Amino acid sequence: MKIRDMEKGANRRAFFCPGCGFAHWFIAPGSWEWNGDYEKPTITPSILAWGDSFRCHSFVTDGKIRFLDDCSHELKGQTIELPDFSGSE
Repeated sequence: MKIRDMEKGANRRAFFCPGCGFAHWFIAPGSWEWNGDYEKPTITPSILAWGDSFRCHSFVTDGKIRFLDDCSHELKGQTIELPDFSGSE
């Protein structure tokens, strides 16, 4: 599974980001739209995550993650398959 529900009965979900190595969460329905597909998710609008030493900005479409050029990691500008979320991150 690419998407994991973070709280039972809540709209908070997450996927693991191979670019920055963190789980990114989103609220859908709510702040984001999600197609409901756990294997080939599409999430809109973009997901922006940042911290003291990183910035990660991406679109998730049909199970692929497209990293925008404003990312601070080595996958910026690339599109790759979203990995399975093992739950250990």
